[in-house]
Amino acid sequence: MAAGHLPLLVGIEIDTDRLPGGKPASTIDRNGAEQLLAHLSTDLADCLPGVRQCSLAVAGALYDPTEVLRPGYPLFSALAQLQKEAGDEGPRLLSVGADAGRMPVDAMQPAADVPRGALQLLALSLSGPEAELESLSDDAEYRLMEEGQLSAHAARGVEAQFGLATAHARFMTLTDLQAMLRMQLEHFGFLPLWELLEAALEQDKEAREVEGQQGQVFRWTGDRVRAQFETFDYWATRGAGAGQPADDDALAQAYGAWTRGYRQYLVTLRAHGVPLAQHLPDSEDALEGTFFIEDAGPTETDADIAGITEHSCGEIGMIAVTVMDDGRRLNYYPLAARGVEELHTRIRAARHADGLSFPGRIVFDTATRRLAPDTM
Repeated sequence: MAAGHLPLLVGIEIDTDRLPGGKPASTIDRNGAEQLLAHLSTDLADCLPGVRQCSLAVAGALYDPTEVLRPGYPLFSALAQLQKEAGDEGPRLLSVGADAGRMPVDAMQPAADVPRGALQLLALSLSGPEAELESLSDDAEYRLMEEGQLSAHAARGVEAQFGLATAHARFMTLTDLQAMLRMQLEHFGFLPLWELLEAALEQDKEAREVEGQQGQVFRWTGDRVRAQFETFDYWATRGAGAGQPADDDALAQAYGAWTRGYRQYLVTLRAHGVPLAQHLPDSEDALEGTFFIEDAGPTETDADIAGITEHSCGEIGMIAVTVMDDGRRLNYYPLAARGVEELHTRIRAARHADGLSFPGRIVFDTATRRLAPDTM
C-alpha cells in the first residue's frame, strides 16, 4: 500500500531573557537529530498513540515561519522524499542532520539571511497508510492545541541541541501555523495579503484579485502575484488617489501611506518565496530591474528649480527622485530595496551638479497633481 505523508511542526518560542552565551545553532548533525527525534517521538506518541504505527522523520534544523510557509511546501516535500528513499513503509524513525552545517537537500537548508525571530520551527513528517494518516490528521487538529506541549525533558533536549532557551515549545499542525499568520496579518490590516499567500501556498490555479487598505491592487494569476505599481502622477490623477484632496500636503501623505502598504505586501510575499512581478496599470509587460524611470515630459517654469530632487515621506524614506534632463522631467522610482541604494549612489555621484535638493517631503504641483522639482 502506498504511503502518504502528514507534515507536523514543533513551534519553539525563544526565551530571549535567558539565552545562553553564543549564537544559537540553526542546524545540528545526524547524531544530534537522532537524540532530538527520540525525545519528540515519545512525546508525540503520548499525545497521538496512532503515531506508533507510522514512520516519523525530523529535520535537524530550525526554521523561520517564512521558510516553512512557501508555495508547495518544499521543505516538507524534501523531507517526505527522503522518507521514501529510506523506505517509509512500516514504523521507523528517520533523523536528517547536517554535515558541516549543510543539510542534505537545499530545500531543507535554513537561509543565512533570514532574521531569526522569537518563533522558530522544527519540521516533522509522518508517513503511513492514507487512512491512518487521515485519522491522525483529524486528531492532531484537535489534540495538539490542547495537549501538544513538549515535556520538560524534550524541551531541555531542544535547548541542549540548538544552544537556546525556550519559553514554550509545542507540537503544531500546518493549519495552526497558517491560522497564526492569518490572525497576525488581519490584526495589522493586511487580511487581503493572506488571501494571496493562501493561494500561493496551495498553488491555486484560479485567479484571485485583492485590494489593500489604500487601494493597492494585487492579482494571483495561478502561478505568481501580479502587483500593480502606480507612480505618483498616475495614482493622483487616475489611480487609487484620484479622489484625494490636494491641499495641506494631504495628497503627499496619502501616497506615502499607499507606498508603505504596497512595499509591505512585496516584502512579505518575497519573504515567503512567492513568485512576483510588478506591472504598470493596464500593461502586460513586467517591470524589470530595481527601479523604474517615468518620462513625465517637459516642465516649463520661471522658477529656479533643483536639477535633482529626492522625494521622501517620513520613516518610509525615498519615494522617488525627480531629475531634470534638458527641460524634461524624469521620475525614478525604486522597485526594491536595492533600487533605493542604487538611486542614492546615482545621487551621490551627481553631487557636483547644481540644484541638488532633499526637501524631506514629496514635492508636487497641486494644480496638475504631478511630481515637481523642488524650488531653490
